[in-house]
Amino acid sequence: MGTAKSRGKPSRGSATIAGRPIITLTSDFGLTDFYVAAMKAVLIRHAPDARLIDVTHQVPRHDILCGAITLERAVDGFLPDTVHLAVVDPGVGSNRRLIIADVNRQQIVCPDNGLITWAARLHGPATIHEITWRPDKSASNTFHGRDIMAPVAGMLASGQNIAKLARPIDDPVMLDEAPADSDARNGRIIQIDHFGNATTNISHETLRSRSGQVVVRVKGRAIGRLKRTYSDVAPGEPLALIGSSGLLELAIRDGSAAKRLNIRVGDEVVLR
Repeated sequence: MGTAKSRGKPSRGSATIAGRPIITLTSDFGLTDFYVAAMKAVLIRHAPDARLIDVTHQVPRHDILCGAITLERAVDGFLPDTVHLAVVDPGVGSNRRLIIADVNRQQIVCPDNGLITWAARLHGPATIHEITWRPDKSASNTFHGRDIMAPVAGMLASGQNIAKLARPIDDPVMLDEAPADSDARNGRIIQIDHFGNATTNISHETLRSRSGQVVVRVKGRAIGRLKRTYSDVAPGEPLALIGSSGLLELAIRDGSAAKRLNIRVGDEVVLR
């Protein structure tokens, strides 16, 4: 791992073009309380010209894997130089580290608890720094998102050199989750979305490497061969297809696969 480059003059196609940096926010805070607004207040204090974009604040409480997969989608979609602030932090106040991850020419500010796993494995290699910056006054023991991570994200977006905020490390925490091998005969469900669709860790490339038609099974039930889109089956029928993330997805047309098939994160998916 090398050291992250400091920000230079914005280029066309960069998130900082015309002097307007982009900062995204991903959290499990929900929308009922003031927590999201409190972080945004700090961000605009440190980066007053920044465009703040909410990815989601509805990550299930303390669900680091869901947060990691959601964060990867943001890293996949945003421009170089985007700063992502991700706070799913059940270990807040403990001795867990806070980090900056350089991935896909973007920077992620988050706890060192595995949140970078999916982005690093799909878009890596990643360069990791541990945040050493601390505020002049004591930070809250329960809100490092506001008092440490948001200021750092704002300073990065404003062009602060990372060397003044953090030190290089090479041992970030990674979840035990990775894309299925290209020759794997099975995978697992890694996320259930709002519609009840189940995303797996089996990539489009894995399926394309196989000769002939693949039949997908889950919990002993044959879902059938891959379909192109949801409308390829009748309403209420199950199907398997490649979703917008490029991963194998299980769905029920006009319904919830999670409820109808009684499936959940971690369940095995078998390819035949």
